[in-house]
This record gives sequence, structure tokens and C-alpha cells, in this order.
Amino acid sequence: MLRLNSALVAIAAEFTGKYSPYQSVEISPAPKGGVFVASTDRGNIACLAYDPAGTADETIKLLPDPGLIKSCRGIKTAERELRIEGDNALVTTFRKSTNEQRETVVNKSISDFPPLAGAISACLERWSTTPSVSTTAGRYESWYLERALKGLSSTSDSVVMSAFDGGPLRVQTDKADVIILVMPQAKEDIPPAPEWLRDYASSCELIATAL
Repeated sequence: MLRLNSALVAIAAEFTGKYSPYQSVEISPAPKGGVFVASTDRGNIACLAYDPAGTADETIKLLPDPGLIKSCRGIKTAERELRIEGDNALVTTFRKSTNEQRETVVNKSISDFPPLAGAISACLERWSTTPSVSTTAGRYESWYLERALKGLSSTSDSVVMSAFDGGPLRVQTDKADVIILVMPQAKEDIPPAPEWLRDYASSCELIATAL
């Protein structure tokens, strides 16, 4: 049996790929308790989430069904919980005065999930030896940034963004329960501030002098 915050599954479903083995959302028990949720689309973007209150006695690779994901989406006026037992799923919405439930059948992937944990381990090792101030900039595809912000907007009004030398841009919620990693297209030198920006900054001084 598996139980967790359904919104985490809905967010992760935004970042799956079209083809195996990237089509699924992996839900797995965490070693210290709670549940991990992970997805990626070939490594261009990845979603990692953690529900410390969740429980799971097995790892499943859930194929996102549009109807199920719609029921799982987070709403700011209530909490939602997803329970999966066998091939059956139950989404419960806990409102102040009443609870609503929706049952459905789930589909699971038989393909092995991509080795995302190994890639994250390499990132953590890199970040631990990287200065806090980046010496390079990353070029990121705007579509992936849009997906990251849209995915987190359902549960958080603001996000924290940080970039790392030689690694992905990390976009996360204030509670750090959901993290989106956006891989850079290329590593570049940090661009200098354009001259027109300096002109704008000094324009108020020129106006004051003229007056």
C-alpha cells in the first residue's frame, strides 16, 4: 500500500517524457521514512519531491493518467491524499466540512526507471566542492523554465532559484519538498551588464544636472 500527498505526483507528472523509460513517475519508500517522488524527460529536466508523512511498502512506476492527475492536482483550499493499493487508486480531498473521494484504476510501467539517483549523487558531490558564487552562467531553454515555474505554482506562491557551476538550475519551493532541476544547454561566461543598462542607471544623474 502507498499513501502520499497527491499534489507531488501531479507536479512530477508534468516532467515525464513521451517514451520509455521516461514515461512514468517513480514513487518509492525513503530509507528514513516518508516517500520519494521522481520523474524526468530524458534528463533535460527532472522533478524530485519528498513527502515525510507519506508511507510506501514498495516502489511503483506510475504511468500518468490524465483523469488521475487532474484529481491529484493540489488546491490551496484543501489537502489531497493519494492511496494506491494494487491496481486501484483513491484520491481524497479533505475540506473543512466534508471529504470527497474519487476511485480509479492505475497503470504501471514495467520498464526500469532511469538512474536518476546516481545523477543526483554526482550533482551533490559537485555542489559540495563548488564556490557559493558561480564563475559561469548557464544557458537555459525558456520552455523548460516555464514548465518548472508552472509545475510549482500549484502549491507555492514563490520559489527559490539557484544555479551551480557545471550543473543544473535548481528551482524549489520554500518548504523544499519539491525540487525541479533544469539542465543547461551550455555553460557560458557570465555576460557583462549591457552598456544601455549603465546609461539608464546614470540617466537620473544627467537629468538632475540638467535641471
